[in-house]
Amino acid sequence: MPEGLEASKRGPRVGAATPPFEALDQFGRKQTFETIRGPAGALIVFIRSADW
Repeated sequence: MPEGLEASKRGPRVGAATPPFEALDQFGRKQTFETIRGPAGALIVFIRSADW
């Protein structure tokens, strides 16, 4: 972690509510947390590509 970066700026805390978001899925359809959440919840993984 870069020096001087506070823990509070690294991301949401464990157990925090999911912030609202919209993203396109692999078929080009807009998805939100509400549209992907199932009865057991959801696992959301963000991967940073080297192509960015």
